Amino acid sequence: MLNPQQQAAVEKTDRPLLVLAGAGCGKTRVITEKMAHLIRTRFCSPDGMFAITFTNKAAKEMKQRAMQMIQGGEGLNISTFHSLGLRLMQQEIAHTQFHRGFSILDASECQKVILSLLPKGFKKELANQLQWQISGWKNAGLKPEQVETTVPMAAEIYQQYLNYMVNINAMDFDDLILRPLWLLNGHQEVRERWQQRIDYLMVDEYQDTNTSQYQLIKTLMGQGNHLTCVGDDDQSIYGWRGAQIENLQLLQRDFPRLAVVKLEQNYRSSSIILQAANEVIKNNPHPFDKKIWSDLGEGEPINITAYQSAEEEAEQVVTDICFQKRVNLKNYSDYAILYRSNHQAKLLEQALRINNIPYQMSGGRSFFDYSEIKDLMAYIRLLANPRDNSAFLRCINTPKRGIGMQTVQQISLIAKHQGKSFFQTCSESQILNELSPSAKQKVTAFVHLIQNHQQMKTTADKVLTSLVSQIDYINWVNISANNKTAKINKTKLVRDFLKWVDAIGSNKSFNMEELMNYLSLQTSQEEENKEDAVKMMTLHAAKGLEFEHVYLVGVEEGILPHANSLADANESNDAVEEERRLMYVGITRAMRRLKVSYVKKRKKRFQDDNSDTFSGPSRFLDEIPAELTHGYHQKNLTVEQQKANNKKNFAALKALFEE
Repeated sequence: MLNPQQQAAVEKTDRPLLVLAGAGCGKTRVITEKMAHLIRTRFCSPDGMFAITFTNKAAKEMKQRAMQMIQGGEGLNISTFHSLGLRLMQQEIAHTQFHRGFSILDASECQKVILSLLPKGFKKELANQLQWQISGWKNAGLKPEQVETTVPMAAEIYQQYLNYMVNINAMDFDDLILRPLWLLNGHQEVRERWQQRIDYLMVDEYQDTNTSQYQLIKTLMGQGNHLTCVGDDDQSIYGWRGAQIENLQLLQRDFPRLAVVKLEQNYRSSSIILQAANEVIKNNPHPFDKKIWSDLGEGEPINITAYQSAEEEAEQVVTDICFQKRVNLKNYSDYAILYRSNHQAKLLEQALRINNIPYQMSGGRSFFDYSEIKDLMAYIRLLANPRDNSAFLRCINTPKRGIGMQTVQQISLIAKHQGKSFFQTCSESQILNELSPSAKQKVTAFVHLIQNHQQMKTTADKVLTSLVSQIDYINWVNISANNKTAKINKTKLVRDFLKWVDAIGSNKSFNMEELMNYLSLQTSQEEENKEDAVKMMTLHAAKGLEFEHVYLVGVEEGILPHANSLADANESNDAVEEERRLMYVGITRAMRRLKVSYVKKRKKRFQDDNSDTFSGPSRFLDEIPAELTHGYHQKNLTVEQQKANNKKNFAALKALFEE
């Protein structure tokens, strides 16, 4: 049953709506209930219902919930921003500079493109800087002539980058928002078609939108009233990647009839945890006041502990998990260790391993980061988009075909002179005559391999299986591996990928272009690991999750808030405010018990000597009232007293385990 505020959010359909949903206040339920309400009352049809969120996982979960409630729910349009942008570009490709089958390049490939555009002699660091800057301009919806920069050549490189991507028929992930926005703004016919297609639009995690995403929402809606945005300004923690918390206020400016509903009843945490969260976050400015509360009982005080070293912190946290699990008869998966930065995890991992405690880290290496998967993705891209020079360069000598760099450079020069793609250049016999007879034979064999598989009259999964077999890729991976373990792991990666593609094909008949687009939008093919293990993750990765017992470690000045935010604070408080929102996210992950810790002496990262630095507790700990805590606000103990207390506690735990 919905509470009165949730019910009001569901039933409000006569004007644009902003739902301010506090942590744990049931926002996903409100979104799916509203979808059901809109369709049940015939306000819109399932295929006119659009919902946008930020991750594939969130979109999948939302669709599963909605389909249980809505007849004909399979017609709902629930996707990420990038998936919606891709769909729009594919359907309106005739109105763009692109061709069907365009590629989507990952960050490493985009960096290579930028590096190739720079004059010789420039270092990779400048390419990194320009890549970050260009992404920022795209997130702000800016064209090259609109940017302001003091970096020499930056605006020119931006324009060259845009042109190059059109020439090779490719986009980066930022383009999947920016190009649809430019298209809608430049073509009235296209804009009106999409505005008429969308009967109702719902936007999840609205506080994470950047400028171009907000402009896309606004353009799709026009001045329409059929819009609901759901978000929480207190959980806006992605400013570093372009998210604009100001978009909450822009909604009021651009949609004057905007209604606001606040969801403040929390269904996750005890009252003490929520009081602490409210007390911390109230130190940030708020365009809309909000205070989350719970009727789940007062709960335990928040335990705040100081440790002498990072090693001691890791040891004591892991010891406490052992103790709590044994006493409370809980699963390991009920416990989570959260930290500001990934480098903090190393000592905690060591302590968990020493104590034989299973753990699972989020945010590890992506499936798509492995070179074997990149190879197969490059072949898929080249089959779907022969203009993709990046894919061509990766495939031309993988596996080894004896085509040397000199031959590749010769192809590149000819292609540039002719204004053609590398593959197209290699496909023309008169151009190939400029190569040596040996090189011509090898390149021709490669071209025929690709063309033969492009012309196969079957589904994409069977085409890929045939190609991998014909180039003997698995055997090549096996031979190339350094040791027996690598052989097993690498060949398993390839077989798993092929099985996955086969499974995709068994559910729906994909052509190569459709397969490429589907795979390009997947951040990882791995299902969430359900094993009983302690969860370890950064605060950014923890948003949206909940755990019975949370250990928030390393809550120190210079870590949380991060040192970079303190440096920026001289000019603006925005950076520290975002760090405070991270603290708020960490606190509100806890359902029953929250333990916070900091280290008095911590070795600096990358420091060669053995000296320690004194950082001290985070300012955010002083914002939690004493009556809500245990430990921190008590009279400060001497180092000797603290060590004696820790030793006493450790001895008691050890005795308990030995019984």
